[in-house]
Amino acid sequence: MGSFGEGLTSPEVEIAEGGVIVDSKTRFADLKAMLDSSKDNLKMDAMKRIINLSGIFIVKLVAKGRDVSELFPAVVKNVAAKNLELKKLVFVYLVRYAEEQQDLALLSISTFQRALKDPNQLIRASALRVLSSIRVPMIAPVMLLAIRESVRDMSAYVRKVAAHAIPKLYSLEETLQAELIECIDYLLGDKRTLVLGSAVYAFEETCPDRFDLLHRHYRALCKAIVDVDEWGQVVMIGLLTRYARTQFVAPTEAVDPDLTLLLSSCRPLLQSRNYAVVMAVAQLFYHCAPSSQLSIISRALVRLLRGPREIQSVVLVNIATICATNPVLGRPNFAISNNMFEPFLKSFFIRPAEPKHIKLLKLQVLTSLVSETNVQLVLRELQTYVGMAEMADAAVEAIGQCAIRVNSVADSCLSGLVSLIASSNENVVSSAIVVLKRLLHTNPPLQLLTRVLRLIDSVKAPQARACVISLVATHVEKVPTLAPDVLRRMAKNFTREDEIVKLQTMNLAAKLWLTNRQECELLVRHVMQLARFDQNYDIRDRCRFFRNLLFSDNKLSSFANEIFITEKPSPTTQSTFKDREQFQLGSLSHFLNQRCRRYRDLPQFPEVAPDPSIRNTKELEEMQDMRVRQEVEEDGSEEEDFYSEDEESQEVEESATEEQESDENEIDGEEDMYNDEDNEEDESDEYKDQSITVAEPEKSGNLDLLLDLNFELTPMVASSCTVEPKLVKASFIPLMNHAIWPTGISIDICFPRETSPISSSMCAVLFRFTNSLETKSTEITASPKASLIFYAERKLLIKDQTLADNQVKVAELSPGENIIKKVYIDFGDSKRASEWVISAQDGNEVLVSIEAPMGEQIEPIMMTEEQFISGVSRLSGMNAHSGSLKESLKPEELYTVANCTSVAGSKIHFCAQTLSKKQQVLIALEAKQVHVHCENIVLGSLLCDDIVKKSFNAALKSYS
Repeated sequence: MGSFGEGLTSPEVEIAEGGVIVDSKTRFADLKAMLDSSKDNLKMDAMKRIINLSGIFIVKLVAKGRDVSELFPAVVKNVAAKNLELKKLVFVYLVRYAEEQQDLALLSISTFQRALKDPNQLIRASALRVLSSIRVPMIAPVMLLAIRESVRDMSAYVRKVAAHAIPKLYSLEETLQAELIECIDYLLGDKRTLVLGSAVYAFEETCPDRFDLLHRHYRALCKAIVDVDEWGQVVMIGLLTRYARTQFVAPTEAVDPDLTLLLSSCRPLLQSRNYAVVMAVAQLFYHCAPSSQLSIISRALVRLLRGPREIQSVVLVNIATICATNPVLGRPNFAISNNMFEPFLKSFFIRPAEPKHIKLLKLQVLTSLVSETNVQLVLRELQTYVGMAEMADAAVEAIGQCAIRVNSVADSCLSGLVSLIASSNENVVSSAIVVLKRLLHTNPPLQLLTRVLRLIDSVKAPQARACVISLVATHVEKVPTLAPDVLRRMAKNFTREDEIVKLQTMNLAAKLWLTNRQECELLVRHVMQLARFDQNYDIRDRCRFFRNLLFSDNKLSSFANEIFITEKPSPTTQSTFKDREQFQLGSLSHFLNQRCRRYRDLPQFPEVAPDPSIRNTKELEEMQDMRVRQEVEEDGSEEEDFYSEDEESQEVEESATEEQESDENEIDGEEDMYNDEDNEEDESDEYKDQSITVAEPEKSGNLDLLLDLNFELTPMVASSCTVEPKLVKASFIPLMNHAIWPTGISIDICFPRETSPISSSMCAVLFRFTNSLETKSTEITASPKASLIFYAERKLLIKDQTLADNQVKVAELSPGENIIKKVYIDFGDSKRASEWVISAQDGNEVLVSIEAPMGEQIEPIMMTEEQFISGVSRLSGMNAHSGSLKESLKPEELYTVANCTSVAGSKIHFCAQTLSKKQQVLIALEAKQVHVHCENIVLGSLLCDDIVKKSFNAALKSYS
């Protein structure tokens, strides 16, 4: 029995939902076995169960927050799986548990680094997520290199993930701030709105005060803000609000054009469906807009009152703050007035079903909006609220506020409050007395004052009793007969009264001592004697002060009349939301009315605005880029028949949709080359070898739809000036021997190093078809293979083709005859092959793969020696590759391996850039050593190996 009871309490045993006792060591045995299986379908089923796809036992554990981290070793082994869907699910799991299982995750860090080079953008993004989730300072340099490469990735989605990884790395290693700022600056200039929101978030988390980085991006951010994702808009508006407060003077009728641009760009967002976006725009106009534009936020804020209760609470707090702002003393430049919310007065009427805190906030706004024109409507509404049990005291207080704000209704409000004194509800009576005390402080009607004083026996609430006594003490000279009687009644029960009542009773006794000592001396001494021995030390302390002041003959006694009898000003009322002005509208600190952690004060407007020309830099660059693009379009007009204009329309899809549609209509005849490329908005341009023939996809479930998520990409624009390639004898490389298939056609390929007239990222490839038989060949067709693996194709364009349908068609060839066809392919700066299907008329097919050498995926650029040295120092560490040469190479021999050119003024330094991503490639050729520096680690390593191999072959040739 002892062992049985001990087993029930053992941490190794748990009770499942069905009441079955489950051993934690074996509860995941089936999943571990499935993950260790060699069949991908079993692994996929296991991962789907873990990731909460099917509603079985393990899913219920995850949904309830149960720990399934013990599966980490079994899951992480599949991180290198070839099945893309399986790999994605593995990365989803690793992102969740990598921070908890850091030791095991570190063992697979090399796999994550390889995944950063995967052709699938979701795999690259997931790998970066996992890498940034490992919170170990030792791998910070590795994370930095991954982020630096990912921010220049051709996939906008990967760049977005890189932006989110920047704050994680900064929190892990703050010394890398300078390097991360460079990445943020690059991301802020991104053309894709998918990236901008995350880039601004990274800016706010890493360097929130570096406004100098925003100058050249300011106008682009303003123009793009309407197309950024909703939560990115919230962060971006907050940042631009702080930027505007530092770069523009307080707005008047003459507003800076750049501030006008910001306000006009954000104005449409007042109609956003996201409550946070509307609130962000409202605070922007509140803090930065001139008074003439401020009223537009009222309708938007009132619209938010139809939302959930939590939203109503936040919005009402902000509206109450706006209404409490003093237009004269507070912020004269804004001229904030309650009139902006007056047209929506009825929107603040209380509904019975609303929670109490919402009712109180609405009541606060109502009293702030009261004026001569609407006071009668508000008072009728407040009379209704007096009948509500939970709102009675607040409604009475609101009536008093109306009497103070609007003098014309003060008498009617007093009459109403006096009538409430006869109410059977003690809370109503107490509240009415407290309000009357404030209203009757100066020049009260004697009849009304007498009526209030006679309530001293019936009122039980300490606050109300204290108010009655205070009212008597204030007007003790007007009621000389009633005041001693009130003190006598209070002296009877002095020891049982509340502290606040005792203090006011002592004040009344002191005033009667000074004004009517003959009749009240004994009564006053009796009260002071009771207070002298009271249990509360505050009462005893106050009594000691009064006795020394009144009963002793000293210098201070001569000032007793000035202390007690002097007329005091009437109490002033101030909104409880008045002091919230110190916090930024819409912030958590403003809502809680206390400074929260990481809250940043809103900067004050400068007296003199900084030079606005600092924001012209980006605009000038765009104008120059536009001129360059126009020249390229004019030069390449003859080639328009060979490519689609869809990419150009994608670059401006967010700002010129109509132009995009017209462009697509103009190239209807060319759309067949892309196989519905315009309709596939989720295709990847990361490796631009677009499939011509796309198989009809199978029906997918919800998970498959999520796994196939992809994003359209924008081509990168070259930043360096290219030069003509060196003249090198081009030789054909055998691709397919004629003996492989019955047609007798052999195929060779060659890379002529020609500049593509369509896109600078494409590599020219020559196909040479040769009839090796003694008879006439049949017609053959060459077409790219349709990839079945998650859009892993690359984009290609075919030139000099004789037939349509996106195929290279070769007519009949005579014996020994050959024909050359040219295509342009973007290999994506990678080693991945482009697969082609060669088919004959009789149905025979053969599959061939084209791999472009690394040296053919670069192009020569102009560079000075200083720029070369600077680039080498920047591209160090993992970006530098070295190899030993068997024999020194001449520049002419190097040119046959790499399409580069020599650096100006140097014979051993050579430079180029990659065709697709425009990343610099720097080569230092020494006597027995070669050094290759490149941001693309894989390309640099392979290119270095090719150069070493060339040296080895040259050495063998010289020996022979």
